[in-house]
Formats: sequence, structure tokens, C-alpha cells
Amino acid sequence: MIKKSISCFFITALFLLTAVSCKGDEEITKTPVAEKYLTEARNIMKDCIVVNAKAMMGTVDKTLLPQGCPLKYYLTWKDERNLKMEIRAFSVGKMPLTITFAINLNFIQLNSWEKNEYQGEGWIKFQGEGGVTDYIGNPNTEYEGDSEHSGGGSVIGYLNVKTHEVEFITNFNVMNFSSDVYRQKIDPTRINRYDAEFAQYEKDLEKYKKEHGIL
Repeated sequence: MIKKSISCFFITALFLLTAVSCKGDEEITKTPVAEKYLTEARNIMKDCIVVNAKAMMGTVDKTLLPQGCPLKYYLTWKDERNLKMEIRAFSVGKMPLTITFAINLNFIQLNSWEKNEYQGEGWIKFQGEGGVTDYIGNPNTEYEGDSEHSGGGSVIGYLNVKTHEVEFITNFNVMNFSSDVYRQKIDPTRINRYDAEFAQYEKDLEKYKKEHGIL
């Protein structure tokens, strides 16, 4: 009976601690990000940035190369706290679609679990839902449909305003497609080298295909 009582006590205590933690995390994510962090975020994520991304169809990497491909994200601040993010005519590697995407993002604080993953000063979280995807099938691929439209896309990501590191996933809500931007530093000068970087990616991609017998 004593063992049973002790067991029940610990189960109840664990449940209460979990409930308190979840409620605490909910309050944290509702608390606005400090203005100084938002000011720095506005200086980092603006105009057009180029990052390396992997075009994923489920768990399959359609960009093929380990480093992914250079991808442009167009950024417009709607006001001091809300950011519009766009992708315009994105299609690389073995992607069966050309995708255009737009979504509104807001910035929130990290919860307790995320703080364990993203340690150090300067990390903030950004997310958005209800993004709009327009897409058209590419010729000679497994998908050759007409231009179509889909809602419900989403973005979840993390930015360090001190180190300028960023990491985020864009879910297009189309054929299980996503764009995965692994952790890297935002370099505002990359936009000036985008054409050269993308041309090099295409050369490296063709070489990779030949070496691996991919049509």
C-alpha cells in the first residue's frame, strides 16, 4: 500500500510539473520579443537574402548535393513586428514543381525546450501559418499539372541576432515539399554573387548526376 501511495504521489507530481511547465512555456511564447532584438532582426532579415537550402520531398533531397542550393528569400517588414517572406519561382535539381510562396511571420521568444537546443544569447523564434503556395509542374517530370494554388503552408525558424545565424523550414503544403535551411550565417553580400553561385550549383549538379548515373 505504501509503495502504491508513493507511486501515485510521484505520478501526480510529474503530471503537475508537466502542466506547470507547459503553461509556463505558453506564457513565454506569448511574451513579445525585446525591442532591441527586433531592431537587430529588422537589420538582418531585410530586402533579399541568399541562403543554402535543401528542397525536400518527404525525406528525399531533390537538390541532391550535400550543401543544397542557393535560394533567394524576399523579405518585407509589414510593420515593426511582422515580416512577409516570399520565394519566387523556385525549382532546382529533381524538383517536379516550380514553386512561388508567400507567408507572414511573427517573432516570439523561445520556450524552455528550445532554449536547450539554441543556447547562447541572441536567439529568437519566428513562425507563420496559412502561407500561400502557387505551383506549376515542370516538363518531363513525374508531375505535369497546370498551375495550381494551395494554402496552409508554414514556416518555423530561429535567428540569432548576435551571430546572424539562421535556421528554418518552409513547408509548402504541396506533395510533402519543404525547403530546409540548415543552420548558417546570413551574409548580405551573397545577393551580389547569386547568379554565379547558382550557375556553379548547376554545374556541380550535372557532374553529380553523371558520377551517380542519374538521368
